[in-house]
Amino acid sequence: MFKRILIPTNLADGLPRLVNFIPQLAVNGLEKVIFLHSCHIEDDLERIRQREKQLTKARELLTVDQSQFPPGLTAEVIIETRRAVDVILEGIEQHQIDLVLMSRPARSLLDEKIFGSTTIDLIQRTKVPVMIARPHLFWVMTSEELALRCQHLLRHVMIPYDHSPSAQHLLQQIKTLAQEAPPHPLAACTLVWVINNSGQQDLSVNQKVKEAEIILAETEKELTGLGLRIKTIIKVGTPVTEVEAVAHELDIHAIGLSSAAVGKIWELSIPSFAGEILRRSAYPVIYFPPSGRG
Repeated sequence: MFKRILIPTNLADGLPRLVNFIPQLAVNGLEKVIFLHSCHIEDDLERIRQREKQLTKARELLTVDQSQFPPGLTAEVIIETRRAVDVILEGIEQHQIDLVLMSRPARSLLDEKIFGSTTIDLIQRTKVPVMIARPHLFWVMTSEELALRCQHLLRHVMIPYDHSPSAQHLLQQIKTLAQEAPPHPLAACTLVWVINNSGQQDLSVNQKVKEAEIILAETEKELTGLGLRIKTIIKVGTPVTEVEAVAHELDIHAIGLSSAAVGKIWELSIPSFAGEILRRSAYPVIYFPPSGRG
């Protein structure tokens, strides 16, 4: 499923470090790794000078040595001067990208609306999964730690699950990934179902817990049959809070999400679960576009 990965970087997000770990990324089944930097600055004289400095820096940081690559692995660097999201979308189509890896600091929804967000703009438009990690994940690791992290990009994915259409779509994407011939990145999944008890009576909550147990038991059988290690957890409380708490307790590599609501204007009054996880989670998030976009 993931053979060709695109890694857009603004050079300050930690991602340029990955040019030294391309063979480790390839352990996940990758065949081509593309780094992309776009420096879009308006054409007045002073800003043109700034742009040239930025482009020179990009060429220095994104130098790839392919001499130690295993057979079948290639890498490429793209440096552009156009709007980042347009270049990324064009690169996805042109190079038949399967996965985009981005680095994004934690930001509030209000910040996104005021200042804009390339990541949110992209996930509203792309047809391929996008993995979003925090810059500190790449900044603070030693080379040894980062090499291991690159090999285990999606080894254990936690899936917030409630049997909604978007959750079922997400689960289908995970199944598709697990059915790929090895090597593929996935080894284990934990499904977390949070029963929201806000305004609910105890009897209603108990009934929902029983229903969740039945559905998760069947889902566990399906995923175990695909060779994955599966764990299911049911919690009662506030979904975002409980999912974050479970993530802290587990040995996970990413949280899986799928939603059509992320970044919509009405999130200012009614924040979406997926949007809140994407903005708040300290863990990498892999976002699968909603059903019908492909």
